[in-house]
Amino acid sequence: MFEFIRKHLTVVMIIFFPLVIFAFVFVGVDTSFLTQRSPVVARVAGQDITQADWDFAHRQWADRNRNIPVQQLDSPTARYGTLERMVRDQVINAAIRDRHYLVSDAQLARELQNQPEIAALRGADGRLDIEAYRALLAQSGLSPESYEANVRYQLATQQVLGVVQEASLTTPRLARNAAGSVFQRRDVQLAHLQPADYADKVEVTPAALQDYYQAHLALFQQPEQVDVEYVVLDLDSIMPSIQISEDELRQYYESNKGGYARAPEQRRASHILINSDASMSESEREAARAKAESLLAQVRENPARFAELARAESEDPGTRDNGGDLGFMGRGEMVSAFDDAVFNMSKGAISNLVATEYGFHIIELTDIKPADIPSFEEVHERLEQDVKRNLANTQFIEAADQLRNLAHEQPDSLEPLAGALGLQIQSAKAVERDNAASAPEALRNPAVLDALFSSRATQEKLNIDAVDTGSSQVVTARVSEFHPARQQSFEEVQPQVEAQFRAQESAKLAQADGEAKLKAWQASPDDAQLAESVTVSRVNPQGLDETSLRQVMATPTDALPQFLGFVQFDGSYLIVKVTAIAPLENPDMPAQEQARLTSAYEQQIAQMQAVAELEAYYEVLKQQYKVQIRVPNPIGG
Repeated sequence: MFEFIRKHLTVVMIIFFPLVIFAFVFVGVDTSFLTQRSPVVARVAGQDITQADWDFAHRQWADRNRNIPVQQLDSPTARYGTLERMVRDQVINAAIRDRHYLVSDAQLARELQNQPEIAALRGADGRLDIEAYRALLAQSGLSPESYEANVRYQLATQQVLGVVQEASLTTPRLARNAAGSVFQRRDVQLAHLQPADYADKVEVTPAALQDYYQAHLALFQQPEQVDVEYVVLDLDSIMPSIQISEDELRQYYESNKGGYARAPEQRRASHILINSDASMSESEREAARAKAESLLAQVRENPARFAELARAESEDPGTRDNGGDLGFMGRGEMVSAFDDAVFNMSKGAISNLVATEYGFHIIELTDIKPADIPSFEEVHERLEQDVKRNLANTQFIEAADQLRNLAHEQPDSLEPLAGALGLQIQSAKAVERDNAASAPEALRNPAVLDALFSSRATQEKLNIDAVDTGSSQVVTARVSEFHPARQQSFEEVQPQVEAQFRAQESAKLAQADGEAKLKAWQASPDDAQLAESVTVSRVNPQGLDETSLRQVMATPTDALPQFLGFVQFDGSYLIVKVTAIAPLENPDMPAQEQARLTSAYEQQIAQMQAVAELEAYYEVLKQQYKVQIRVPNPIGG
């Protein structure tokens, strides 16, 4: 998302790529698993992760990944991946806590300043445009608080894992040998049998559909749903009502015009430095001060000698030869005491002694470049928007408090708060808890959905507590009608039943035909009807799924050519003829390009080794914090 993630890619891979880690510690099921209302599914450092925690975290993950097909979002593998991430977060948090890895505000500020996307939001006066910052983060569904907490976590995680990462070493020989295996390429020919090509051959009868429906009742259950009334308070709805006069706008301009400068004020100064730091004794510091005071007296007596005295006496080697000249500087570029002195002097003035962590300074202000401030008319539109947004922010905070109070004090209706705040009551039907796409955008926040399906909302029909959904938006709602989960009748879902039955049977026909062709072509290779040869590799699988590619790449080289057959994820059947091992690099490629590609392969191998070492270290941490996962891994291990 931001430069921070790119800079710490290896650590991010170990944190956010859970499916590469399979070896978790398993223990027997204890009685708490059967007797607690919310069973314990994992334990880290004595802290429990319950089924309820897991369900909530998975709903949040699914809501953030609505572009993934629904059947994959709630698959056993995806759900287990969420649990792995929760365990890993607790392991890392335990290590951060036990080793006292703290991230200071200064570290956080430096990291944010190093991110170009955020640094670009600073104005000419160095101030961060908070609204632009919020808008930038909102594009990724984040608030400043959540993003900054995540950056703190990543910086602390870097402290936990960084030692292992920095110590990772891959020799050139090891990298070359590994590259030959990992990036090996194989020439193959393919025949892809699609279920759709067999759909017309499926015999569909009423009895067959009834049998399919009865055998797959779980597929045709309607989850619990709610019909909802809701109100939304947001900043954009307040902005149009804000009125401001030209006099007020001009007054704001006069008070804040420095913030609209195209270029900030710069000042040129020279200085004479007499070194003094904390390592000196008290007598040495007093001697340094006395020397500086003597030089100050000479400068005051004859200011024209400033450059001469700087060259002769200043202890700053970087400016001494230039007569102490520091050049032009903007506010905030020097240490605080020095900066304050420079920007509170008049041109040509000589300062009193200025003490900093470096010693005692005598400063002469030699020039001033005023800030380039646009006229009132030039920034009129921006001024108006800024002032309105500031006023709207104030009104929004007050209105949000009023909304929260009214929603709680008059819980059986939204009309009082809608009337008091001038908000429109909106409605939505058939909203589902685990399908955020079924809800309007304002209701998709997990906290809103959880509240709507609580007994307070579904049984008592009371307003939910107002929820801050981010991006200056607050939502409250009430359930007007609750629809319990129910089994849909065959008549209601007959079209879906037929579509799924036909897809299932088409896949069976494709697989049967594929297996028959595979057997025939293995016996008589010359009869095979295959596409043109392509070259596949782990880097470029040419459409092969992971399982198929793994078997293709694992085929013994002394058994080539060879026919293989695979049932694909989508129900299709794939026949692969593995014909030969292809060179790692195209022999027709120029030598320089081959060298560049080889170097890229070796770099990737080094990164893979670093990830593997991080995984191994993570396994050590899991043992240290006594990790227990009490549900089976759906893919084994």
